[in-house]
Amino acid sequence: MWRFAPQLLSISIVRISYALGFQLSKQAKLGHHAISKPSASKFQMVRNIDLPEAIVFYGVESMMEHNSGDTGSSLILRPGVVRLLTECLDVGTAALLLSEDPSSDEASVRHLFQRACDSLSDAIASSSMQKILGGDDQVLHFRTLNSNFVCPPTNGQSGEFDESIIFYNLQSNGRSPSPAFLLDSLRSVNIDPRGFGGSSGFGRGQWVEPRRSPLTARTVVFIAGDWTSNNGNEVEEEGKSTVKGRCAASRAAGCRVIYLEHLSSDLNLPFLIEDDTYAMSLCDAVVDSFGNDNARDIQPVSLDAISTPGDYWLNPPTPKDDFGNAIAIDEIVEYFRTEREMEDISSDSGCVVAGDDDADDEMTEEELAAILADLDVL
Repeated sequence: MWRFAPQLLSISIVRISYALGFQLSKQAKLGHHAISKPSASKFQMVRNIDLPEAIVFYGVESMMEHNSGDTGSSLILRPGVVRLLTECLDVGTAALLLSEDPSSDEASVRHLFQRACDSLSDAIASSSMQKILGGDDQVLHFRTLNSNFVCPPTNGQSGEFDESIIFYNLQSNGRSPSPAFLLDSLRSVNIDPRGFGGSSGFGRGQWVEPRRSPLTARTVVFIAGDWTSNNGNEVEEEGKSTVKGRCAASRAAGCRVIYLEHLSSDLNLPFLIEDDTYAMSLCDAVVDSFGNDNARDIQPVSLDAISTPGDYWLNPPTPKDDFGNAIAIDEIVEYFRTEREMEDISSDSGCVVAGDDDADDEMTEEELAAILADLDVL
């Protein structure tokens, strides 16, 4: 036994030296007070911030307003619209102006927008509008119920198209509260998706996603109240969409919705905006304006403010009905298509609606008395 004593002693010394050296090296790395004092740095989770891939002005009312200095019915851009469109130009976010006027086409809506831009006195804003409306990467797109929806090229001028995109193309039968028109409009434009990134673009550039249509979960829709005449005589138009229908369609499509509340009432204007409290309850946020066109000011609505997460919500939305229940979009679109086709058939002058001739077959008082008399005999 004593023969192995020197070997055992050597092994013990090596173990003790190794343990002491490990502790000394650990203290040297962590610092003199590392064991008794915890580190001041904390592990933090980096969450991705998704800027909107598309913003939608649903209805001309949401982008333009009547000029209070004009006794006519000329329209001007709402304050803050130029700044928002400039932000879209800088980061690659698509912008759409949708009109559900049955008599409008894309050319007429574009002309209406250009006329509203003519009132801009700022030369910088006017030059920005030229970039927003022109160029290969057009920022602002115009869509109406009469638009011919086609797949945009996915790779510039190469002529490649995403064959997975399917359009409803229902024209007037796809208007709100059906989400068909809104979805077709979003699918008809392409964007360059931004990759994952935390603050200051952390983690971006790892993988470049190909061009595609904007996701509805990263789309924000702006909706304003309906225009009514100043004398209170609102003119009802058959087939005209309402603010409630546009809010419902945006929710059903799975988009975020912001309502533009109209707080002031100028009696000199030929038209006023009539707000709908029920439509407000369907929206994710209610604001009274976009702010102004000064990019240095703190704005109530900016691309950063309406990001996910942002100033108004934390998580992306999902398609839902007015009561917050999950829905199947294709079933909702098919329901409205069938209902409206049946309305068109029933409104045909050569069609007889069942039940109209039953009014002549109503029982008279004499016939009822005779039946009651027969029952009394029994």
